Order: sequence, then C-alpha cells, then structure tokens
Amino acid sequence: MKCCLVLVALVLVLSPASVGAVKLVKSEKTRTPMAMVVQLLTEMKARIEGDGKLEQNSYDKYACWCESTMVRKAKDISEAQAKIEELQALIIKLKAEIASHGAEIQQLNKDIAQNIEAQGEAKAVRDSAFEEYNGEKTENEQCIGALEAAVKALSGAGAGK
Repeated sequence: MKCCLVLVALVLVLSPASVGAVKLVKSEKTRTPMAMVVQLLTEMKARIEGDGKLEQNSYDKYACWCESTMVRKAKDISEAQAKIEELQALIIKLKAEIASHGAEIQQLNKDIAQNIEAQGEAKAVRDSAFEEYNGEKTENEQCIGALEAAVKALSGAGAGK
C-alpha cells in the first residue's frame, strides 16, 4: 500500500501540471507529505473529471451526429429503394411502349409502301388518261379545224348564187 502511495505521489510530482503545485507546496514548509499527496490527488481528480466532461461532451456530439446521420441515411436508403422500384416500373412501361411503337412503325412502313404503290398505279392511270385526252383533243382540234374550213368553204359557195 505504501508503495502505491509513493508511486502515485511520484507520478503526480513528475507530471508537468503538478510541478507548479510542488513548488507551491515546497514554499509552504508547514505542510506534511501526506497533505501534499492529498492535494495532488485532489487536483488530479479535478483534472480527470474536467477531462472526462470534455470527453463526454465530445462523445455526446459524436453520438448525436451518428444518430442524425443514421436517420438521414435510413431515410435516403428508403427513398432510393422507392425510387428504384418506381424507375423499374417506368423501364418496364417504356419497354412495352417501345415494342408497341415498333409494331406501329412496321405497320406504317407497310402503309407507306402500299401508298407508294397506289401512287404509282394512280400515276399510270392518270398518264394513260392524259394520253387518251391528248389524243382526243388533237382529234377534236383537227375535226374543229376541218369543220371551220368546211364552214368557210360552204359559206363562200352559197353566197355566190
């Protein structure tokens, strides 16, 4: 027991914070060694309690940060999971729309091909009708020209009588 007290006293005496206290105690020669040890232990207790309070404050801040961060992260994770489910549903919907639009595109391509074919047929019909019209027009113009010539010939012949 005496060894422990001596050891504690030596540690306290050799610590930098207690050097000033030892000088103060040395100047007061009326104090006993036991009183000096008690004083050093009291100062050490106060210092340790002060450090403990600082450490507890630091720990409390860290624990509060951990709790708030965990709450925020849990919220972020649940929101992200909901967003993942939402986006997966959207992907499935869009894939279905792509397939639907692909079928529509194929049908429209078929319709375009039919329309181009129908345009070609209609153009051929119009061209043949135009050729027929031009033939009739030329024939009619020739007939009209012949009739005008005949009218002139006949109108000059009947006036001379």
